[in-house]
Parts: sequence; structure tokens; C-alpha cells
Amino acid sequence: MARLPALPLSRCNQTGARLILGLALLIITYMALTPIPDLLQQTVNDKFGHALAFLLLAFLVHASWPNAPFGWRHGAPLVAYGAFLECAQYFVPGRFFSLLDIVADTVGIGLYLFLLPLLAPLIRSITGKRPT
Repeated sequence: MARLPALPLSRCNQTGARLILGLALLIITYMALTPIPDLLQQTVNDKFGHALAFLLLAFLVHASWPNAPFGWRHGAPLVAYGAFLECAQYFVPGRFFSLLDIVADTVGIGLYLFLLPLLAPLIRSITGKRPT
């Protein structure tokens, strides 16, 4: 298996990524734990939204701590966060626990792992540095 690249980001960019990560976690937590009307139905778009949100979170976690290649130490806390949200939704009116949502979260993280080596040339061209 090819080694996944670390991200060549400056300390300023790392700090910005951490701030955006914190904001994204607050927004996602609020959205996940807010009661929704009965009129909204769970659809395929919900699973796509989960995958996309966790793809973004995976990128933000990696950008926040870019000196190491993205791996289980980055991904496992994200999966645990997704499982926590699903468990907490069990107690929110209009929400329910869904194992498929956790699967969609994990797919989003896996998609980031898949896309990262493909994006290495783009990272190199933007930053002028070679991903390590």
C-alpha cells in the first residue's frame, strides 16, 4: 500500500484549519441534535450528506495536524464522534439512531483516504512543496 502524504501547511494554516474544524464540529453537532419536523423524510441525500460532512471533517482534521500522514489516529475519533451523535439522536424528538448513518460517516472518511493520494499533485502545485 502506498504511503499517504502528509500535508505541507504552514503553522498559520494549521491554526486556521483548527478554528474551522471547531466551528464545523459545533455546527454539525447542533444540526444533528436539533429536533426536526415529522414532515422531513430520511432519504439517500441524508446518507450523502453524512458522507460529505465526514469527508470535510477528515480533511479538516488532517489539515489541523498535517505533519503526520492521515491514518487511524485521525479517523477513529471521527468515527467515534459520528457514533456518539447517532446515540445522542436516540434521545432527541423526531430523530433516531441509524447504523447506516455511521456507515455513511465511515464512507466519507474512507473517501478522503482514497482521494488523498490522488490530490498529491494538486497539493504540490498549490503549496510549492512536495507532500511527505
